[in-house]
Formats: sequence, structure tokens, C-alpha cells
Amino acid sequence: MTTNTTLTESQGPHVCPHKFAFFLDNWLRRLIQHPQKIVGPYIKPGDTVIDMGCGPGYFTIDMAKMVGAQGRVIAVDIQEIMLAHVRKKAHKHGVAHRIDYLLVGAQESGLRQQADFILAFYMIHETPDMQQTFQTFRRLLKENGRILAVEPKMHVKQPDFEEMLSEAEKAGLTGVEFPKFLGSRSVVFQPADFA
Repeated sequence: MTTNTTLTESQGPHVCPHKFAFFLDNWLRRLIQHPQKIVGPYIKPGDTVIDMGCGPGYFTIDMAKMVGAQGRVIAVDIQEIMLAHVRKKAHKHGVAHRIDYLLVGAQESGLRQQADFILAFYMIHETPDMQQTFQTFRRLLKENGRILAVEPKMHVKQPDFEEMLSEAEKAGLTGVEFPKFLGSRSVVFQPADFA
């Protein structure tokens, strides 16, 4: 059973438009940023996973396969049309029953369920309040959970990335790993009190 919760906040000014969905999910991207290689090390069967800013579901579908029949993936986006893409693909791949769809506003996630893993792929730089975003992530993360935050180098320069790390630390998150992905700056966070 899937859910669809709507909040009334408006979209932020830097959100990737749905008309670019093809560029976010295509065969060429799988050659460069394969979901299994990027998120596979952090997900196990039975996990609850949040795909924050899921877009057209590029990672969502693969993660739904990874969590297995006992796991859940919560696909979160501020654009209903992106969630519609995810629904369509999920049915095509036979994993729709493992995914919840959450339409949210720019300021509040509306999420309550705690997660073993949160993916924030190319989305933190689009949030209107980075500190609030990290506080939300910390609230949603289980004690031994992990967050993978990946940002594009073309939009997020090294000083911006360091500021992001500082904002995460203020929210109670610690960077414990810095994986290398082509064209990206990446960090794995965990709760500071469990680092």
C-alpha cells in the first residue's frame, strides 16, 4: 500500500524542473553513476530507506530491489510529476508495493518514519534552509543509520561543500566517509553521538 501526503509549502527557487527528467534517468547515466555502486554498500534487505528529492526515481527503483520484500523505500519530492514518473517505473519493475510516495513542501518534509539510510543525491544545494534540512535528516535517522549526501561539483564548490559539512555538524551529524564519484563531492554522515 502506498501513501501520498501533500503539504502546502511552495517550491524553492532552485529546483530541477520536471522537463529535465530524461537527463536524470537514462541509460547513459547508468554507465557513469550506477545506483548499485553508489548506494549498494549502504543498503541491506529489510531496511527502511528514504530517497530525498527522488526526482524521476533513478535511485528509487534500484533501492526498492535492494531492500527486498520486507523493506520500504520512501520516495520524497516536491513535484508531483516526478512522483508520477516513479510510480510508473515502480509498477513496470514490480516494486510498487515496496515504495511510499510523499509529496512535500520546500520547508518541511512531512516525514515521521525513521530510516536506516537516507539518500540526498544532488539535492541539498537546492534546499532553502540547509540547517533545517540536516536537522530533519538527523531526526529521521536511526541510531546506526547513514546518510549519503552527493553534490555536483559544477554547482557546489569546495568552500560550499565545507560549509555543508559544518551545517551538518551543527545538526548532530558527522562525516565518516568521503566516497569518490565522478563529478561529485560526497560524504556519508552518521549521528555524531554514535560516530
